[in-house]
Amino acid sequence: MRQQINLYQDILIEKPEPLQSRLAFILLLLTIFFLALYSGFSYWQVQDLTARVDQARQQYQAESQRISELEAQYPEPRKNVLLVEKIKRLEQEIQSQNAALHYFSEQDPEGNGKILASLNGLAQNSLRGVWLRRVRMSARGAEVQLAGSAVEAERIPDYLSLIGEQNIFAGKVFARLKVNRVEKQFNQVDFLLESTVEGGN
Repeated sequence: MRQQINLYQDILIEKPEPLQSRLAFILLLLTIFFLALYSGFSYWQVQDLTARVDQARQQYQAESQRISELEAQYPEPRKNVLLVEKIKRLEQEIQSQNAALHYFSEQDPEGNGKILASLNGLAQNSLRGVWLRRVRMSARGAEVQLAGSAVEAERIPDYLSLIGEQNIFAGKVFARLKVNRVEKQFNQVDFLLESTVEGGN
């Protein structure tokens, strides 16, 4: 018994794949390739951004440490007590001068002459370590008040002797002396001298 096979049957003939299938396969490969490329590029961007953030953080820490070192090296400036006191004394002197000018403008020539002579005597007979902050004279020089400071309390009697020897206030007697020690300045004292009123000696 024979059996014949027809080699020309459609099922046994190799047929070429359609063009659309190959094109779809190529597009799939291209899509996978570009996705992989994009993923790699995104990963590189993330790594680069992370490195920049770490670098910025390290720079910030270094700058913060530098600022702390500079703050420790250059502390906040403090007021110079001596300079503040000197400015205060100069301001008081200016006020005293303005008050003196106002006073002279209201006095007669005779009274002004006595007062000017006394002020000139004070200016020409100073004592080292003693300075005046306020000079007050009233009633044509009948009443005198001197306010000042001395580096040591022992210099105040010397200053009184100098005023008396030079007869700066025409023989007036200082009846009251008030001394206050300055706590912030070692040995420095403030003093207030007041004379008696003429006719009341």
